[in-house]
Amino acid sequence: MSVVSSRASRRPRASTAGQLPHWSEVSSGPLRARPSAHVAAVLRDLVAWAADLALLLTRGCPEDRTAIERVRHYACAWLAGEPCADIAIDDVLTTVAALMAGIDRSLGGTIPNDDEREAIGAAVCA
Repeated sequence: MSVVSSRASRRPRASTAGQLPHWSEVSSGPLRARPSAHVAAVLRDLVAWAADLALLLTRGCPEDRTAIERVRHYACAWLAGEPCADIAIDDVLTTVAALMAGIDRSLGGTIPNDDEREAIGAAVCA
């Protein structure tokens, strides 16, 4: 059995992947410049498509719709270089959970049928 220290190491650990830095190596400043106008337009289309899909998968549940629309607004504002209020992680997780549930369903995963589907611990509105 190995001994695990409860103290945090003061020295940053080496990255485990060639492309991604370890969390302790990430600075608090901006990592990259904003995408070009062409790339931002493509990403806006992708964000709109993903948000529309998430809304369909949650069947327009009011709480999920509000969270998904906040994520859409935040992403589009960021891509446009406009100031945007901080987004709650719960809103992001709701959006991602809806999209992941759709992927799980299309792959024949753990969701037996539409009546039993739940998102983030709450039943989805029918």
